[in-house]
Amino acid sequence: MKVAIVIFDDVQALDVAGPLDVFAEANTFLPEHQKYEVVLVANEAGTVACSNGMQLTVPHAYTDFDTPFDLLLVAGGPRLPNVEPRPEFLKWLQDQADGASRFGSVCNGAFVLARAGLLDGKEVTTHWVDASRLADEFPQASVQPDRIFIRDGRLFTSAGVTAGIDLCLSLVAEDWGHELAVRVAKRLVVYIQREGGQSQYSPYVGVRKDQDPIVGKVLRYVTGTCQKSCVLRPVRNLS
Repeated sequence: MKVAIVIFDDVQALDVAGPLDVFAEANTFLPEHQKYEVVLVANEAGTVACSNGMQLTVPHAYTDFDTPFDLLLVAGGPRLPNVEPRPEFLKWLQDQADGASRFGSVCNGAFVLARAGLLDGKEVTTHWVDASRLADEFPQASVQPDRIFIRDGRLFTSAGVTAGIDLCLSLVAEDWGHELAVRVAKRLVVYIQREGGQSQYSPYVGVRKDQDPIVGKVLRYVTGTCQKSCVLRPVRNLS
């Protein structure tokens, strides 16, 4: 199965490494002719810098591929919501999505899919920090901010960073069964299915803008204020 992970400058390293390791571990249990063939794809071949300073060598530009992959994933990164991909890249992405058996995003890679019109009419998720912005900028998508990952037809989207592991474990389970996915999860020392949604990480994702405009507006204000000014303080020793 041919898999492409699309990356950009300032990509989140775990958005790439998590899926890569899931497929690599799955390959240790699969016969040679059924292994996942995973490639990194960027605007240009060369070196891509991750947001944490790690350097990734990318052997292929997207223009090197004119036939669809079986699975196409777009990784996210801290600056990705502000990136405006080239029109020719978005056209390539649309063509790939049309021909792929499955396609999707990790974290806020959903913004790239949205700019290609691939989230219209779909239920999707993204990192809780970016969920409100995604819903505001792309109202044709139904953003579910508390989900770890969502499948809508051939489209898969995940929450932030390590949620890409959850997503790819689900894909392995779909391809090869739950038992193999469990073996991969054990090797990676992660849950095969974590409990709860993103609300366990942020108290601000429980109310959607379209469900209660007033409360949603207040929550977005509080979230923005806290991200700018809130400081963690040590707990006083009361003993």
